[in-house]
Amino acid sequence: MRKKSLASLGLGIMALSVISACSGTKEPEASKAKDVPAAADTPVKVSADPVTLKFAINFSWLNEEERKMYIVDPVKKKYPNITLEFINLTETSLDKVIATGVVPDIVQSASPIINVFTDLGLADNIEPLIKAHKFDTSKISKPGLDAVKITSGNDYLIGLPWTISFNATYYNKDIFDKFGVAYPKDGMTWDEMKDLAVKLTRKDGLTQYRGLEPDVPSRMASVLSVGYVDPKTNKATLDNDAWKRVFNYIKSVYEIPGNENYRWVPSAFDSFIKERSLAMYPGLNHFPNFKGVEGINWDIVQYPQFKDKPNIGMQVDEWILHITKQSKFKDQAFQVISTILTDEVQAEMSRNARSPIISSKSVQDEFGKNVPYLQGKNLKSIFLTQPAAPVPPSKDGAYGSTVSQEAFKKVMKDGVDVNSALREADEKLNKKIAESK
Repeated sequence: MRKKSLASLGLGIMALSVISACSGTKEPEASKAKDVPAAADTPVKVSADPVTLKFAINFSWLNEEERKMYIVDPVKKKYPNITLEFINLTETSLDKVIATGVVPDIVQSASPIINVFTDLGLADNIEPLIKAHKFDTSKISKPGLDAVKITSGNDYLIGLPWTISFNATYYNKDIFDKFGVAYPKDGMTWDEMKDLAVKLTRKDGLTQYRGLEPDVPSRMASVLSVGYVDPKTNKATLDNDAWKRVFNYIKSVYEIPGNENYRWVPSAFDSFIKERSLAMYPGLNHFPNFKGVEGINWDIVQYPQFKDKPNIGMQVDEWILHITKQSKFKDQAFQVISTILTDEVQAEMSRNARSPIISSKSVQDEFGKNVPYLQGKNLKSIFLTQPAAPVPPSKDGAYGSTVSQEAFKKVMKDGVDVNSALREADEKLNKKIAESK
């Protein structure tokens, strides 16, 4: 997910002014869950009068077919009085929408960039609605629920997640067979993957086969629950042992003779799926990229793990649905969200290889059943890994990502030692933070 920077300070002030006008009062503090009276034995009664809800969502994240399948049709079937009017956040940013005087009823954000939503004064405590509608949050992945609180910096929920990214290790069986090497297994560590890579990195004729493309530093660092900025001190966190561990590991993989192809050479995934010279590629959900691809004998195993972090993968990366505190139709908006979180909708998502957020084994067992080219693959492996605790995002996080990438390029291209590269990156990020104040 790509991070979008917020607009200028002037636009931000304008947006906040609009929000205050929409709410009719000075921005109130979000209600604390403890102040909410106990819910009645039956769910709250909601008006069945026709209502149109504005739903802000990034169309590049969820195409029209998926919006219809997972949102529009299920909601229309269950609540025919509710009409959804979508706002495309691919064409504009949320702060620009607010600046025009339009405040959506529902907004989708993502945990790594939740601040794009929370910085605009739209967030509200959703727990009173959860109680009033008797919604059972225990069916939702606990790491997913916890991530909403952690990334928003609250001790209450300001939204509910509805789908979560997974990670896996993709491998080319033909390359393993060619060199007589046993296939990788679920539960392997990064060091074990590297040992396999040494056996698989060979030149055969004119083709240089590479054993392993390690994941990008930021995603590997997220396994260790480190980011770019400490949310408590607002100081850079690049010059620490976790980042050094990640940099040193990735560097060691690229130092395997014949495996030196670093990521600024087109796309590593192209080496896997097009050139078919890469044996193993750990990463995010690449299943859609296999559609229509012929002649590659591939499968997946569990994402590699650090020895001291068994079965832990990248930090939570999920899509979250929020109800804005300015909405006049909060109950109806919650009906929409609760519909998306039904077992029926989550199971249909699972069948189409979009990761469900609910922990039901029966729903997880449906994963990929509607996707012909996924049949026979080791799909259960994606549910073996638990996401690491997320790091609250920072407005300077995008710059942190940039300077960390620059630091690793200096290590690989210019021969700068890891400690010096990260120390310089840390200083650059702290300077940027000071300037942004």
